[in-house]
Amino acid sequence: MKALHTLGIVNIAHGKAILQEIKRLTRLRKLAVTGINKKNCQEFCSTLVHLSSLESLLVDSRVEGGLHGCLDGLRSPPKTLRSLKLRGALIKLPEWVAHLQNLVKLRLEWTKLTEVDGTVEMLGNLPNLANLRLLNWSFLTEQRHLTFHRGAFPSLTTLELGMGHLFGITSVEFEERTAAPRLELLTCSVHRPSLSGLSSLPSLKEVLIVDKDRRYSKQLVEDVRAQLTRNPNNHKPVLKYIV
Repeated sequence: MKALHTLGIVNIAHGKAILQEIKRLTRLRKLAVTGINKKNCQEFCSTLVHLSSLESLLVDSRVEGGLHGCLDGLRSPPKTLRSLKLRGALIKLPEWVAHLQNLVKLRLEWTKLTEVDGTVEMLGNLPNLANLRLLNWSFLTEQRHLTFHRGAFPSLTTLELGMGHLFGITSVEFEERTAAPRLELLTCSVHRPSLSGLSSLPSLKEVLIVDKDRRYSKQLVEDVRAQLTRNPNNHKPVLKYIV
């Protein structure tokens, strides 16, 4: 068992003995867990410190309170981590996420983050983040604007927004020229977004709007199409609209 590379999904709510066993799997590369709570979160964070080969981590919590405060005890995350999926109310991203220099993929769902600017600043500084998925209720905020700032997200190639709600967010903006310079694919399925700055994304190839509930206005779709027409990329980005 010590040579095991993949484990999950494991419910760690049934006792600390499970975490003691996981701690011994020092060659583990992929781990998915559910059932994290206030009683076992410190032990869980301690377990992660021993998994020095870990490349992929999924943490899922559906209990009341979710992941709020449960991941703050991790002082030294695995430096090898390349994929991170967090599902459950966090309110605020743990500070250690800012130190994931090798992170390539990040998925947030039901995290209900309240700090939009702080979150975007933290993630925008990750040098190797290429795939970012901000899905259902990843934000729960009174702030209406999500802005990708100049110089941020240097390696981002794929961005997905939505699957229904980024609760509170009504507009998404890419600042001119240097925001997400490598972004190729933007997928949007948020119910009420406005998108701006698409004309300044130099590597953009495709914008995919998923509108299964038919909540997008025709004007919004036309506005996106007009921005793509002005994009400086020699191969003009295409707009795909799926209902």
